[in-house]
Amino acid sequence: ADLVDLDRVEVLRGPQGLLFGRNASAGLINIVTRRPTRVPSLIANASYASGDEVNLSAGLSGPVAGDKILARVSGYLNKRRGFVTDVFDGRLLNNRNEYGFRGTVEFHPADGLEILLRGDWSRRANDCCIWTVRQFATAATDPRPGQRFLSAFTGPIATGPRARQIAGNGEYRNLVTSRGVSGEANFAIGDYTLTSLTGYRRWNQADNNDADLSPSNVLNRNFGSNALNQFSQEFRLTSPSARPFRFVGGLFYYNSNNRGQFQQIGRFSLSLANLQNLGINAPLAPGVILPAAQLFGRDVTTKIAVSDYAAFGQGDWKVGGGVSLTAGARLTKTRVGLDYTRVGTPGANAFNFVVGRAFAPLAFNAKTRDTNISWRLGVQYVPQANHMLYASVSRGYKGPGFNNLLDIVVPAGSTPQAFTKVDPEIPTAYELGYKASLLDRKLSLSAALYLTDFKDFQAQIVEFAPGASIGSFAIRNAGKLRSKGLELTLEARPTRHFTAGVSFAFNDAKYVSFTGASCPRLGALVTTVGAPCGPAIAGGPKRTSFDASGLGVTNAPKYTAALDARWDTPLSGNLNGFVQANYYWRSATKYGLYPDNIANPTIQPSYGILNGSVGVDVDRKITVSLFAKNLFDQNFVTSIFDLPLDSAGGLGQYVTRDAERTLGVQTNLRF
Repeated sequence: ADLVDLDRVEVLRGPQGLLFGRNASAGLINIVTRRPTRVPSLIANASYASGDEVNLSAGLSGPVAGDKILARVSGYLNKRRGFVTDVFDGRLLNNRNEYGFRGTVEFHPADGLEILLRGDWSRRANDCCIWTVRQFATAATDPRPGQRFLSAFTGPIATGPRARQIAGNGEYRNLVTSRGVSGEANFAIGDYTLTSLTGYRRWNQADNNDADLSPSNVLNRNFGSNALNQFSQEFRLTSPSARPFRFVGGLFYYNSNNRGQFQQIGRFSLSLANLQNLGINAPLAPGVILPAAQLFGRDVTTKIAVSDYAAFGQGDWKVGGGVSLTAGARLTKTRVGLDYTRVGTPGANAFNFVVGRAFAPLAFNAKTRDTNISWRLGVQYVPQANHMLYASVSRGYKGPGFNNLLDIVVPAGSTPQAFTKVDPEIPTAYELGYKASLLDRKLSLSAALYLTDFKDFQAQIVEFAPGASIGSFAIRNAGKLRSKGLELTLEARPTRHFTAGVSFAFNDAKYVSFTGASCPRLGALVTTVGAPCGPAIAGGPKRTSFDASGLGVTNAPKYTAALDARWDTPLSGNLNGFVQANYYWRSATKYGLYPDNIANPTIQPSYGILNGSVGVDVDRKITVSLFAKNLFDQNFVTSIFDLPLDSAGGLGQYVTRDAERTLGVQTNLRF
């Protein structure tokens, strides 16, 4: 979603489900949009950058009927050409084409009563979202005889960390429509405030990609869609803020239904695709011939329904001597259901038995329910003005769910419900911190030590059904994950014309217990009996999972740092100039779990990104600036993974436009 018409963004660390609702088990980002104003105002932004990137947005606000009715409307349009080339037909993929609108009406019909009605609508229609080839499998990476390598079917394309080419011949699309309405009513009951929050949202998504990245129809139809409807209602009572004891308490209800439709059609085999592209009928077994035109296929439909009921409350008590105590709890009751159906695609299911049980018809219903109490305890101590120490311990909650994989193959002795169920995730977080404002508020400091233990952490893995060559993303419970570290932020304003800030974070995140991590494709080459991902006994099949206990968590750099600075200066009259820059750095990051006996090829090296801008403004109302993003053209990727349909050693990656230098000009209006 585009972050347009923003008032502020709040980053809240640690479990936040007590006051902010369901599944905020590790923190949240609270995005607050602007409210209507009593004075007419106009905000407009326009920018143009390399890659034909155009970003337009505007917001108009003011009174409609005196102070009784206020309104605000805003809209945006973002476009950018693609940056991944399909050499098969010259198309540019992974473009951007988005637009949307938002409106707010604020009513003040009587003293002590405030009503806000909000609505928004947005649409994204992009030719995306495809990955590129980091490296193909070769005889050196997979020396097993008889292996087919995807590189033989794609033709010459550039590979490597900077790869921006593919050679597919399928459809690439990502269509998303999001809309919602909400109502907020605040009633004054003496010094107390009763708030009603009602929200309804619909989210529709459809996408497809050519997963084999080749002209051969191995898996050209790889379609998925979701239609999500959700409704929430909250009633909240808030006490006056000036009293020694303050509290907030309420009731919460949430209901959602997510209907999914998924279809995969192709030949699911490089060898079959090669024969069929040559028009050769493939012999599969004595008396069984696969016609050259025959495709395999499967259709999966799912419905996931969730209902939450909760009661919550939190109180803050100023006990004296600069000490305040906080305590709160939330009682949550959750119900989740899954309806699942898999059938062969009409006209493409005659030979589905060839590709295994992951294509066999399957239908089942699964249900689960859970009750949880999450809580928070905290203490604050203010020894003197502008200094504060705090400590807290909190228990969070992320509710149960189900995996709706395409490749569901229920193991012998299990049931669909037991195999697809994901247990709740329970984090317990400890934090100790210090905040201060120093040197007559010219310097501010924030430091925090934290430790969080996640019980039954809901980890995403790529799971392969027995005999399947294509994996599915799955959520499985790791027994325990521990994250501990330090966060430090320092902000300085030595003069009224210059500001600067620095932040640093150390995060040591490891799986304390995770016995069901999926073996990477390179694990198929391990021959040592008893080794992780190797055979359990001589001559036996390879293990499909391994014990990842003690390994670092994926996508969790150990160190991150950021620097920012801005200098403003008067030029002449009401004309002012400014220069600003920010730099972000993160240490090496791994994107896949590999046992210690296999070298991990999914590591993104450390990198830093420098952004900057220089410009002028007229009376703080009209601003024109030149900007640069990723000034030094630092390359990086956002994910590295086993390349679908290739053999061991083939790696795919998700590339991003942010990994290329962008230069542009921007204009901002404020009236």
